[in-house]
Amino acid sequence: MLLLLLLTAINYQNSLIYIFTFLLGSLFVFSIIFCFKNMSGLNLSLVKASECFVGEGAEFSFSLKTKENQDIESLCFILANEPAKIIDIADSEVASLNLTVKALKRGQLNLGRLRLETVYPLGLIRAWTWLEFKKEALVFPKPIEGSRTLSASTQGDEDEGGVVVKGEDELSGIRDYVHGDSLNRIAWKHYAAKGELYVKEFDAVSSSTQWLRYYDYLSGDKELRLSNLCFDVLSYSQKGLQFGLELPGTTIEPSQGEAHKQICLRALAVA
Repeated sequence: MLLLLLLTAINYQNSLIYIFTFLLGSLFVFSIIFCFKNMSGLNLSLVKASECFVGEGAEFSFSLKTKENQDIESLCFILANEPAKIIDIADSEVASLNLTVKALKRGQLNLGRLRLETVYPLGLIRAWTWLEFKKEALVFPKPIEGSRTLSASTQGDEDEGGVVVKGEDELSGIRDYVHGDSLNRIAWKHYAAKGELYVKEFDAVSSSTQWLRYYDYLSGDKELRLSNLCFDVLSYSQKGLQFGLELPGTTIEPSQGEAHKQICLRALAVA
């Protein structure tokens, strides 16, 4: 285009065409310099990858910082099959950006190749780069209610009468609150009277409900069994029950609370 205009100006010795040609050439060089500088010096890091369930969006959180005396305009983040996000970053500002990727299967979810680009200032030139990150999000199975039967070992335990474990039937006493204990078990009357948090403890006879076993579920499909287990882990945790989890090659001893729930969910995600 510029070459054609220059040849026309030379051929017709037209000063206006000369001016227009050199003006466009200057804008082109100006765009190259400022488009490159718009991305130069950017400090970008992936600080967190969230946990989620299949079918939800896994969130990847970024921290972005510019160097001193530099503003970044119209910086575009592009992921495959996801809408692009455009942000501006002020001089020496620490900005945050969240990108969401839909989780289609359980396990480790990698962000994939991230395209970072800008067409600042005039849209004539595009500068871009490809980025890849090692940090991955963890995707839990989709919770699906399922049917299960008692295993032979569980039935044998019941025939022997069971043993006393911490459960939901008879109040056996109270203990000091520990972070992660279910709010359903807090002794609120003691808190109102003394201003200190205590947790109720109960006695019950052990049964198959204290163990969630992979082979107790009726479905022969691995993913469906894990989804059934995930549903029961969430259900038991919500009720404040103590339970253990038994997977092929992995056994998690009975416990309760938010920390125990997360341990079980992570085991299901990588099973």
